[in-house]
Amino acid sequence: MTEWGKNLSAFISRIKHADGLAENTVIAYRSDCASFIDFLKEKHRSAYDSGKISVNDGRLFLISLKRKGLKQVSLCRKLDSLKRLGDYLVEIGKWDNNPFRELAYPRKEHYRAEYLSVEEAFGMLSTRFPKGFIGVRDKAMLELFYGCGLRLSELVGIDIKDVKFKERIISVFGKGKKYRVVPLGPNAGLILRDYLAVREQKINSENLKLKAGQALFLNKRGSRITPRSVGRIVKSYLSRSSQKHRLSTHSLRHSFATHLLEAGANLRAVQQMLGHSSLKTTQTYAHTTTGRLISVYRRAHPRSEKNYEK
Repeated sequence: MTEWGKNLSAFISRIKHADGLAENTVIAYRSDCASFIDFLKEKHRSAYDSGKISVNDGRLFLISLKRKGLKQVSLCRKLDSLKRLGDYLVEIGKWDNNPFRELAYPRKEHYRAEYLSVEEAFGMLSTRFPKGFIGVRDKAMLELFYGCGLRLSELVGIDIKDVKFKERIISVFGKGKKYRVVPLGPNAGLILRDYLAVREQKINSENLKLKAGQALFLNKRGSRITPRSVGRIVKSYLSRSSQKHRLSTHSLRHSFATHLLEAGANLRAVQQMLGHSSLKTTQTYAHTTTGRLISVYRRAHPRSEKNYEK
């Protein structure tokens, strides 16, 4: 293993065990840092061989990524990964200083994920699903995404014990390794009960040896379903329900929050359901239209036309 490889492995081990980062976050850090190392090896061999990195090396790396079409948010994440790697190498005495700290983050573009209208969401949930285990499972996953505002990793990680039908809640393991409780709506509760019955029937009829213990959502082989599979499945149903581009599992979480806020839900209550640490993050889901502003004004203000005529 090269010196770069050893340093990267040690860094990844550090953030995974000491910092307690989520697995997907660790994977992203590894990918970002490895892409920089590959860039050095191909474009700046002297820096790669010596291990002496300059500010310009980092700048040229980001420029190369921008030319490939990476968006500002991705460039910021890459730079954040490099800054943390540099801090680690300074801490263990490999580097005297962290050159990446001299690089400013690219200005982030304003980004807002696509979301469904209420009609599109209802259309998706009333679509024709395949018969049997697959169809009931898929509908249950869609109901939880839209009805509970879950992240992809949260839905995949749910175990049967996390679902409390009597209390009508689900415990989910979210970002920062924190549990939170989300309401389980009546429709989602009914389809979940149906799914659990079909799940049990499939396990018994096919004599499946469960590889995932009490995992709620299984693939056809009895293992916990993967995030990639869920993403692919959800996109297929979204494409039937909407002509919008860039729809994903996160679009259902976005739809959940937007529809609650548009119906007048308390912003802090939505924040708690989404598991956001900052209220500012939740505010990005508030799509206030001119029509809605006028509607609220006419309904509530004492000097509005509607109230003034009384």
